[in-house]
Amino acid sequence: MNSKNNKRIAFALFLFCVLAVSAFSQNAVSVDTGLKNAVKYFEERLPQGTKLVIMNIDAPAPALSEYVAEELAGHFVNSGVFMNNVYSRSDLALVQQEMDFQLSGEVSEETAREVGKKVGAQIIISGRINPAGDVFRLRIQAVEVETLAIRGNFSVNIVRDRYLTGLLNTAPGPASSGSSPPPSTGSPSPGASGGSGGSGRVRLPDYLLNN
Repeated sequence: MNSKNNKRIAFALFLFCVLAVSAFSQNAVSVDTGLKNAVKYFEERLPQGTKLVIMNIDAPAPALSEYVAEELAGHFVNSGVFMNNVYSRSDLALVQQEMDFQLSGEVSEETAREVGKKVGAQIIISGRINPAGDVFRLRIQAVEVETLAIRGNFSVNIVRDRYLTGLLNTAPGPASSGSSPPPSTGSPSPGASGGSGGSGRVRLPDYLLNN
């Protein structure tokens, strides 16, 4: 009798785990939908006109990290709430060289704070996208530069579709390797258009550009 009960309990637990994983996967969205939802989340929590700097996005592949960071910056620019107050990772090239930090991995709170101060940002946006079973988990965080207080945490499941798989398999450094960057899926990347007009981004302060 005990043996039968144990089998029933084991089967019930197994079925529960299967259903939980299935529900977890069904809630997943595309990477672009996830990024748009992240921006909507922060629109409700940050004052209009807040100056943002997009810092590191930790990801299994450099191409995925770069794509998430640039597309996230583009969605912030196009939101109508932050517009010309968004610094993307392409804006941080000079600061990155000066402070010698990486944008594709972990960045310490103190380094992020110093970068935020250098570009005159009020909020640091950072995050990660990593495998979580059959899906990926995207997490985006907003931290206040002055106090390092967390102003918002957003997370969502990302479906492991062909586009995401392509980003994971893209060789790093498309300019040097000759491979093409991933195609745009809607919102323009802040670094996509040349010149100061039409990019929708603020320039780095002159004292940084002249150093």
